[in-house]
Amino acid sequence: MKIAIVENELAHCDYLQHLLLLWSEEHRTIMDVGVFESAESFLASCVDSYDLVFLDIQMDGIDGVTAAHQLRDRGFRGELVFLTAFSEYVFQGYDVRAFNYLLKPPSLAQITTCLDYVAGKLHEERYTFRYRGSVLQVPYSKILYFSSANHYTQIVTTDEVFKQMEPMRNIHTYLPSQFLFCHRTVIINIDHVLMLRGRDLLLSNEETIPVGQKYLPDIRSALLSYAESMR
Repeated sequence: MKIAIVENELAHCDYLQHLLLLWSEEHRTIMDVGVFESAESFLASCVDSYDLVFLDIQMDGIDGVTAAHQLRDRGFRGELVFLTAFSEYVFQGYDVRAFNYLLKPPSLAQITTCLDYVAGKLHEERYTFRYRGSVLQVPYSKILYFSSANHYTQIVTTDEVFKQMEPMRNIHTYLPSQFLFCHRTVIINIDHVLMLRGRDLLLSNEETIPVGQKYLPDIRSALLSYAESMR
């Protein structure tokens, strides 16, 4: 799960990161958290890669509500959660489809509600594609990896293997954040990785996938984030 915190108060930011860590430890979930001190810096980043954004409403420059409008105007489909110290802002989240509105400091129970919802949504979401003249949907949670095969992309799932006439570079742009390139011809679902052994990934189906040197740092970082969350 990839999360952004857009908050200009360090104490509130640190506290929220602490709550996110508690949730990730309990749920054994890899969490990639990006921290931004302003809406401007966040909007200049790759915003589409985030599954959930915690937005402080009151910030210098672009405020949280304005930033939310800009995100939706740009087609952002992730979940938005507003943070503020003032309850009168509660109604400002409706027209940007904000999932929740939390008064500072939020409780662990409130954060758990948000994260449980987003985690459930990510696991319920399905990958849609054409296969042998039909349109199929496969839950993301069942996909082990994508790999290039001649002019096709193979979709290897826990049940069977499909083929799609679509370049992998195009496919990767609309996959959830748990899907990472581990080789120029392979996109791995990090949720199905049991371990990194040398430069080989051992998957939940006991298959081994090699990691290209170029992609090794990102794979290591993702796996280390998970290991650190379990301490």
